[in-house]
Amino acid sequence: MDKNTLFSSFGKWLNPICTKTFIDSVNEIGQDKYVKKLTTLAYFKLFLHAELQGRDGLRDIANDVLC
Repeated sequence: MDKNTLFSSFGKWLNPICTKTFIDSVNEIGQDKYVKKLTTLAYFKLFLHAELQGRDGLRDIANDVLC
């Protein structure tokens, strides 16, 4: 089964964003050169989700991710 399918409303909302262009720009700059886990795309999605949910700080974001 494909692990990259998006069934959530957040995933459907992110679907129109062209991630290929975003990743190409990140690779061109070399921003993720030494990154192992939290890539720029994952960071973008995490903080976009936090903004949409109205999280106030990093503790709220961490609690949301852990739940």
